[in-house]
Amino acid sequence: MLKLREVEMKRIPGYNLDIIVCAVIVTGWCIFPVTAVLCDGPPQSQSFIVFSGGCDRSSQGLPCSQGFMFPAQPSVGGDFPTQYSLDFGDGSPPYYGPVDGVTHTYNSSGLITLKFMAGTQCDLWRSNIFMMNIPAPVNYSPAIPACVPLQPSAGFTGNPTSGAAPLTVQFTSTSGGANAYTWSFGDDGSSPAQNPLHTYRTPGIYSVSLEARDTCSGTVNRVSMNNFVTVTTPATTFSVTSNPPGAAVFIDNVIRGRTPLTLTDTAIGDHRITITMDGYEEYTRNIIVEAATPLTIAAVLIKSVPQPTPQPPPNGSIAITSIPSGAEVYIDGGQRGIAPAIFPEILPGNHQVTISSKGYNDWSHIVSVGSGQMAAINAELQATQEITGLLAVITDPPGADIFIDGDFKGVSPVTISGLSAGPHTVLLTLQEYVNTSSNISVTAGQTQKYSRDLQKVFKPSAIDLLLATGAIVMIGVIAVVVMFRKDPKTR
Repeated sequence: MLKLREVEMKRIPGYNLDIIVCAVIVTGWCIFPVTAVLCDGPPQSQSFIVFSGGCDRSSQGLPCSQGFMFPAQPSVGGDFPTQYSLDFGDGSPPYYGPVDGVTHTYNSSGLITLKFMAGTQCDLWRSNIFMMNIPAPVNYSPAIPACVPLQPSAGFTGNPTSGAAPLTVQFTSTSGGANAYTWSFGDDGSSPAQNPLHTYRTPGIYSVSLEARDTCSGTVNRVSMNNFVTVTTPATTFSVTSNPPGAAVFIDNVIRGRTPLTLTDTAIGDHRITITMDGYEEYTRNIIVEAATPLTIAAVLIKSVPQPTPQPPPNGSIAITSIPSGAEVYIDGGQRGIAPAIFPEILPGNHQVTISSKGYNDWSHIVSVGSGQMAAINAELQATQEITGLLAVITDPPGADIFIDGDFKGVSPVTISGLSAGPHTVLLTLQEYVNTSSNISVTAGQTQKYSRDLQKVFKPSAIDLLLATGAIVMIGVIAVVVMFRKDPKTR
């Protein structure tokens, strides 16, 4: 398991820090819970995080170890990612597993293309690439490639290949000369696993294909089997009775008949049943129809009691004035007019009132309106002002890590925005250079330039150490001679 030392987020906008906190504090990696909306789509987005101090930061000996994290966001409906893949780009077999992080050892330098992927439990995937440069160490001689090129031959089996939905099929690759795989299941699902387990949830006939790849040579062989999997509709008996009988039965708001009623064509999954009869209260509940599992609903209807129709309370109003006048008025997000004005027919309760005018900060408050009453607002808008500035940081040499008031802000050269006006502390750090700290003051609405020449850390050579040792010995000899002359008794 990869240990987190210092996380550097590079060239990946919009990363989610909460995911990183989860990875550090909870279990070492984030494994997501059961999906909210099954099979609605792939993960919305995915980040790629390179751990600092690895192969890509500075020249060092090879082989070197590099850590990666590639967390992903759930699908639009909340279906969380449950499986991940990473092609390391150096000819070695890709990573595939349930956690969103891995370490890898590189044996040679150069520009590496990494392909990272995240998929849901329904085998719906999102993929992207990341370019990483591994510098060559001093006096580096390229190593002989460790991998041996092979000629892949694709083949696979599946079991079972027919049955009622939902049908789970265990696919097994019989390919030779391959260490990377791309499956296409025919239902928009795919997988990079060698032997994936895939569930077909909709009846139909599906063709399956497999691409077997040798990552050393990049050679690909593909095999397809048409009409390989047959998924049938399960036969489920669904019986509905009521007391008294003769009530109308609705499944998902569609009338299906009157009680007693037996259905055999209700789709597998979640449904809502409603049973109605004049003079009786409506009976409604959520049900789950499972494959080949009989389901019986016996509803006891309760006579309804006529209820008097409640009268809605009278509406209220809001009177609004503004300084300056002519500001736009929004009530609960809707544009209602220009102040000063009285806005009638406001429902009793709390409402969000926003007053906006160009060149002024918005005035926004929650206003309580009583039944049949008028709420009065006198809003005095404040002119907008710049409250932040920018800092352009340049160092010689470039590449220094920049910390503002202890927070990492980027690598020089860079222009940092959104700094509050006033004093700040700037710290510059770069390997083999002395840390430099300065106090600066940021002016609102302006860009301040901050440039520094970094000083190398002094490392004495072996000759310097020898000369220093000789000087210390000479000083000791002189001290003994002086003592001898001052004190005749020592002769």
